[in-house]
Amino acid sequence: MEELGLLKKLEKVKAPPDFEQKVMAQVSLRKRNMRQKRTAFRLSLTGAFASLLAIFVLLNVFVLKKKAPLGVADGKKDIAAASEKAPAMSGQMIPVIETLDYSTEVRSRSYEPQTIYLLEQVSDTTSKEIKY
Repeated sequence: MEELGLLKKLEKVKAPPDFEQKVMAQVSLRKRNMRQKRTAFRLSLTGAFASLLAIFVLLNVFVLKKKAPLGVADGKKDIAAASEKAPAMSGQMIPVIETLDYSTEVRSRSYEPQTIYLLEQVSDTTSKEIKY
């Protein structure tokens, strides 16, 4: 409490005449510096992302070679023709032909019962009628 009494006893001093202009100039200078830093950060972040993207594309194109897919056989004639062309690979190729019928799945989904929502009243207080 003594500090408050000491502060009241001190004389008030006026600010220099150009004090407000200096403060406002410093505030605008700091804002401009912050704006420049934000712009530089955005540009550097964009450049880093672009360089990572370019590296990824270059690696994908030149380093990671894609394997050629095996041909799809339409029947026994194509399998026989493929085995004649590449006799070394004929032992590795296994013809797999599987037909899928999704119409039964669509029908079974449509005949399923619809979703039923049970709504209950929720409150913070417990009812006296409920016994545990």
